[in-house]
Amino acid sequence: MWALDTVIAGGLVEKNLTNRTLKFWNGGWIGAKTAHNADTLRGDYADLLLLEEYPYMDPDAWEKVGAPMLIDNDGTAWFMGSPNRKNHFWKLHLKALADTTGRWFTTHVTSFENPHLSKEALAEIMLDMTEDDYQQEIMALFLEGEGSVFRNIAACLWTPTDIRKHMGHRIVAGLDWGETGDYSALSIGCVDCKVELVLDRFHGMGYPAQQRIIKAHRDRWNFELLAEENSIGLPNIQQLREDGVDVIGFTTSGQSKTQLIKGMQLALERETWKWIDNKVATGELEAYERKVTSAGNLTYSAPAGVHDDTVIGRCLMLKQAQGTSYTLA
Repeated sequence: MWALDTVIAGGLVEKNLTNRTLKFWNGGWIGAKTAHNADTLRGDYADLLLLEEYPYMDPDAWEKVGAPMLIDNDGTAWFMGSPNRKNHFWKLHLKALADTTGRWFTTHVTSFENPHLSKEALAEIMLDMTEDDYQQEIMALFLEGEGSVFRNIAACLWTPTDIRKHMGHRIVAGLDWGETGDYSALSIGCVDCKVELVLDRFHGMGYPAQQRIIKAHRDRWNFELLAEENSIGLPNIQQLREDGVDVIGFTTSGQSKTQLIKGMQLALERETWKWIDNKVATGELEAYERKVTSAGNLTYSAPAGVHDDTVIGRCLMLKQAQGTSYTLA
């Protein structure tokens, strides 16, 4: 088989980087397009449609746009990707399993069966994966879409005794600001010993009073503070900085929140940190849940009527513990 560069140089294949196409001398072509927005596929046709990472596409990429592209030429479609819980990809997999006409075919392959992947690299990357991520990304299993998020909580609880022995260690803190009717939560931990030292939760007071509480904790522990800066967080952070408390701001988005939650999942599953045995905080961890949107995306939150302030405060503390230390003013 000729190398692609050779046939392009010989004029047998025309490469167009702008359109991301290869056009062949016989009239055939290969095109690459993003399907994040299904409408980008409209107006085309195909003999073979390859939908790579289909579990993360909008279902319309196939159901409303992709399928009609194959009608003219009686084309074929391949759907590929790692599972994204039990979303539209899973439903298509079930449809293929139940098919008796020969129209559909499905197969399941784990990362261990890929001859091009290093077994050593797989073993190394698995150390940084949660159990859910391992089952989904490496073993290619379809996981339940909704339900509780955190496991193995009881094994990671402790009751601090003489916390003064942690003075002089690297101390970090995470702060989740509460709005009206909600709580603010401050989690303080020792990075050297990987234990939570203080969990303070307060509400029913103005933000100046909350700032004084935080400053008192900072004066005692000299911690590195990571605080949510969304909404009311930013003006509070600015005031703390003016009062001499060095604060790192954290912007919460769908993606950044997912990473926070996965960090806590991994810490609990691997038992790498100990958390204060507090009934309210433990209840919030136990109640915390994930849901799946109509587009197949995961969202994380507390159930209606339940707070999640200590969950987020702890997640922020853990993130700062795993980040780079900085020198306080």
